[in-house]
Amino acid sequence: MSYAEPDIVVDFAAGDEVVPLTMTHSRTVTADPLSSGFLWYTPPLAAVPETHQDDSGATWSIAGHDYQVLAMTLPPGEQLVTEIGTYVFGSPELQTKVDLTLCARESVWEGCQRILGGESCVKVLLVNGGATEGFVGITPNFPAKIMPLQFGKHITLDTSLIAQKGVYLSHVGDVTVGCDMDVSPVTCCCAGLGCFRQKITGTGTTFLNAGGTIVYKQLLHDQETITVDTTSIIAMEETVQMGIVPNGRCCTMAFGGECCFSTTLTGPGKVFLQSMSFYKFQQAVQQTVVEEKDRGGPNTNNLNNL
Repeated sequence: MSYAEPDIVVDFAAGDEVVPLTMTHSRTVTADPLSSGFLWYTPPLAAVPETHQDDSGATWSIAGHDYQVLAMTLPPGEQLVTEIGTYVFGSPELQTKVDLTLCARESVWEGCQRILGGESCVKVLLVNGGATEGFVGITPNFPAKIMPLQFGKHITLDTSLIAQKGVYLSHVGDVTVGCDMDVSPVTCCCAGLGCFRQKITGTGTTFLNAGGTIVYKQLLHDQETITVDTTSIIAMEETVQMGIVPNGRCCTMAFGGECCFSTTLTGPGKVFLQSMSFYKFQQAVQQTVVEEKDRGGPNTNNLNNL
């Protein structure tokens, strides 16, 4: 089946599993074999941010199929804003600085919003202090894929992203990381994102980290609703409405392994989901540690140190 040329370059090393992050081309059978509307996502190998979104002229690429590295060129004087502990490599002229948002009067509110949204109040600034173009490489703080989202291209311009705590990695251009308050006691307690949800706004490019396989879906109207696992949400456009639905009766809730409620998402807007969230990864590792300790295996002493 033929389809229009994708508007970003993708890495075809993964074969049929690769689908560009764009809703403009026709869906192939491989992308959505069941006509569910969910498309598989693989980050592009390289892209040049559009000038109206990133006036710095920085270009970036993503290497690897998992445990990925984001490499970016930085013109003189430009910077990449990222999380603590993500730095991998950089050019000799690269300078590392921090912005302690709570220590400056003009940024105290920004720091408070970052904390409420699940981020550190400290921003790491990787600045090219040289006279020529430099480069920098960063990676997530846990096993994850890197998902670049450009406002005005992948996300509707003037629309914010509501994201799971901990998925923000970095950004370039005009991007602000803050929080959004869920005033519904039902969804803030049971929908999986909590009372204060991470909110990402701007006109630049933000990079998120997510685990496992990433899928996304465009909910076309306010009558289109999907039900998802509460831990699988990466982000969604702020136009998407959240709700909950019970996971069966009492015995199913108690022993079904899916908690008491699942989350419903109602359009319009895009939603992004992951198959292995950091929470699920933690739970899997913790279960392995507990089972090994119970068996009294040869690595018990090492596990006790954990």
